[in-house]
Amino acid sequence: MKNLPNILSFFNGLAPAMLTFLAMFFVSDASATVYTSISDGQYDNCNIWDNGCAPNEILMGDTVIINHDVEASSSMEIGGVLIINSTGELSLVNDVELFQSGFLTVDGSLSILAELDMQGTMYNSGLSIIESFLNQGYVCNSGTIKSSDLMYIQGGHVECGGTLLTCELDMNSYNGATAVTGSPAAELNDQNVCCENSSDPNPFDNLNGSWLIDSVSVQICGEPLIPSAGQDSSLAVCSNGVTQVDLYTLLSSDASALGGFAETSASGAFNPLTGILTINGLNSGTYTFIYTVNGYMGVNDVSNFTITINPTLNVTENIELCSNAFPFEWNGITITEAGTSSVNLISAVTGCDSIVTLNTSVLPTSSSSETVAICENDLPYEWNGLTIGQAGSESVVLTSSVNGCDSIVTLNLLVNAIPTSSIDTLVCASQFPFSWNGLSINDFGAYEFVSTAANGCDSIANLSVSENQLSAPLVYSIGSVACPKDLVFFEVTDENTNAVYEWFGPNSFSSSEVSNEFELTSNMVGTYGVSYTLNGCSSVTTYINLDIDNTFDYQSFEFPNFITANGDGINDEINIEDFVGPCAQFTLTIRDRWGSEVFRQERGEGSFKGLSVDDRQLPDGVYFYKLVFDQDEDVSGFLHIIRGQ
Repeated sequence: MKNLPNILSFFNGLAPAMLTFLAMFFVSDASATVYTSISDGQYDNCNIWDNGCAPNEILMGDTVIINHDVEASSSMEIGGVLIINSTGELSLVNDVELFQSGFLTVDGSLSILAELDMQGTMYNSGLSIIESFLNQGYVCNSGTIKSSDLMYIQGGHVECGGTLLTCELDMNSYNGATAVTGSPAAELNDQNVCCENSSDPNPFDNLNGSWLIDSVSVQICGEPLIPSAGQDSSLAVCSNGVTQVDLYTLLSSDASALGGFAETSASGAFNPLTGILTINGLNSGTYTFIYTVNGYMGVNDVSNFTITINPTLNVTENIELCSNAFPFEWNGITITEAGTSSVNLISAVTGCDSIVTLNTSVLPTSSSSETVAICENDLPYEWNGLTIGQAGSESVVLTSSVNGCDSIVTLNLLVNAIPTSSIDTLVCASQFPFSWNGLSINDFGAYEFVSTAANGCDSIANLSVSENQLSAPLVYSIGSVACPKDLVFFEVTDENTNAVYEWFGPNSFSSSEVSNEFELTSNMVGTYGVSYTLNGCSSVTTYINLDIDNTFDYQSFEFPNFITANGDGINDEINIEDFVGPCAQFTLTIRDRWGSEVFRQERGEGSFKGLSVDDRQLPDGVYFYKLVFDQDEDVSGFLHIIRGQ
């Protein structure tokens, strides 16, 4: 039972261009022998050749070219090149063997009433009738090869778009074919295989081993082995756009060109022979078509096509705008006033023309006013985003809550004055508290009373309460004293016997006497003041300053700790009166290291010059001194006498 081939795809074998190049190489080899026919006749008749007798065994490197009608009764072996040109015809009745090195080119006619054992390379663009064809090499068939017995592709390759006429095509793999084809697998590509016996139309018989048949390019008697109508497709066009659509241009790349179109809708404008749909005059809508490819043994494939014709759209838009919205941009044009405008656009939905019309009308601008009376202390007045600082008229443009357009609002602002009064009064402290406009006044200061005036605004009354002070007393004072503890005297000279006086001063001094006298010490030096009260009122204060002219700071005093006493006039003596001044009484005693008093000095006596009480020169050395003050603590320490050489 014959086999149907599996649906397989494969790559072509050795490139024809390369093989042609090799054939030309053998023909043009300078060392080769070329035999060309010059007339019709028998192959073994030397007279029909231009170069002696052509051999039945065409060796590698030799070339035989047939341009005439030549017959051969012997078998033939081809290791070189045999070329049958378009005017040539070769008829053989015995077997022909084409070795792997051999090349056979048939552009005319070849007839073999026996077997062709083809192991090399064959190019056939003419007609080759071979009783039994064994292909173990490469065949580029663009013409017709006919086999009345068996066509056996054993590891060989066949391609190039020609026709194979056979009712028994066998395929099998063969390792020996690898040297020529590059692969042991038998391959069939781009051929129309046909059995001329209508009772047995399947040409394929035994398919064994490794074999490949291109289901896309191989046909069975003009019908695809496996039909392909390609992919479904759709196209949308505009009614005012293209005038026609060629459906063949919509076929996908995998679709066979052997199919035909038919319309499944009813446009009345489709030509199935050309596949062209005429768009002009068609209504907008969808039109459907099928593309059918009939294959071998009644198998077919169908793809569906949809053509949608989109109409030109007409859209109208009505809008109301405020007057200040003009001009505005609309679809690329400038609208400056109310009215009707149109523009042609491309629809975002269909991609076709869309005629859009805009009708615009103007909304009215409204206006209003209001009058507001406020008090002066309400200024500044906030109104619709404005800050108003005085009476008058102000306008603002707002957005109407009715139609959203401008609304001009005017404010007439009236400002009422605030009545104000002020009173200044002097009182004594004894007059507190007292009442004023219902307020209790308890102290000196400023007071405000706010009431409502006839215009509805605040009425402000101000009261300033100040102290009613008596004049300052007159005071006599001796001012400063010469020495600490000297008597100081000060008194009020314009005494009022009904007044009560009050003195104050440093170190918490206070007195209610008119005159005062005391010994002034350093801690009582400073400012003294006196005031008086009379009938509940106080006077202004009078101030005096008391000071001591001559003071000695015992705390910071540092007793000299050495003298040179060498008569050079520098640091020869210690005179205590130079340090303590004229006021303080003191006693200075100096003792030697055995505790014996060697010198004594009191105020008015001579200073210490390194001499004893009996005017003897004291020796250099360390002495102990003691200084006794009548106004502070004693001071004691060590004194050095250093005369040097």
